[in-house]
Amino acid sequence: MISEMKNLLKITGGGLRFITLLVLRSPVDLLMTVIQAVFLQNAFNAVGHNDTGLLTAACIAFVVACLCIFLYNGTVWSVYAPFVVRMESRLRIKLFDKITKFSCKRIGETPQGEWITRLNTDIQMPFSQPNHLPHAVNSVLRIIVSSVILWRINPAVFGWVTLFIVPHIICSQLLVARVMPKLNKKVLEATDGATSEMTAFITCADTALLYDAQDYLMGRFEKSSLDIMRTKMRIWKKNALNAAIAVLPFGLSGYLVLLIVSSGWITNGSMAFGDLAGAFQYRIGLLIGSNMLINCMISIQASMAGIRRINGTMLEKTEEANG
Repeated sequence: MISEMKNLLKITGGGLRFITLLVLRSPVDLLMTVIQAVFLQNAFNAVGHNDTGLLTAACIAFVVACLCIFLYNGTVWSVYAPFVVRMESRLRIKLFDKITKFSCKRIGETPQGEWITRLNTDIQMPFSQPNHLPHAVNSVLRIIVSSVILWRINPAVFGWVTLFIVPHIICSQLLVARVMPKLNKKVLEATDGATSEMTAFITCADTALLYDAQDYLMGRFEKSSLDIMRTKMRIWKKNALNAAIAVLPFGLSGYLVLLIVSSGWITNGSMAFGDLAGAFQYRIGLLIGSNMLINCMISIQASMAGIRRINGTMLEKTEEANG
């Protein structure tokens, strides 16, 4: 997977700038988690000690910190978004130039719909997916730092949180992520077929009208469209299963167990309620980061079929190279 992404970045160029922008974007969610946790911890501790000054300072600091982080995120995003669009455009141009250098025999060996899919759907996968490499880097940093801070607050709390998150990651990988590349490959193949059928329906309209074959061509296109729908429904069912696993057996039950365990610590005076509120926020950061990482890995593995097709096309020798 890493080697395929490296090859893709070599093709598009700008790999160093892309990595730099990834690094600059990565701490945003982590900083929001820390800001919210510190605010809740200080606010509840101030309420517990009836300290109005500390509560006011916590609120002011929270507002200023949120404004700063949103300004930073907007600035980085304003640079990252157009850069990614240019990379996608550059990749499409290079792929099109590569295809035009193939022989007529080579182009004819592959259905026309597949070429169109490679120039559109495949190229959008590495850069235009909602959950992909940028969010994966973001979630990894969020998980690592949240885990360290949660361990420093209370190792027992960290242990209980990990006890519910690790099985969620394992179940998601076994039940969902492992089958996604195969399902996405089937979607691409079905999309190739639907595009080819639509192309035939348009280019052969006169002939179809002459021989009264409109229903035949429409039936073929309808069948290929239904194949896409069925395969995508299987993907959505897997995503729904992943969401149910995150909420029901591991998410809500983890909250309940942690509340029961921490209630004894608060009663004994070994933990303040504000510290528990902050720990809960870091738990949310760890849980959301884990869910985001799982979704990103599913999306990345699903997009690998298109990325491999792009790299395979770009590395394929042409007649000019052979000559």
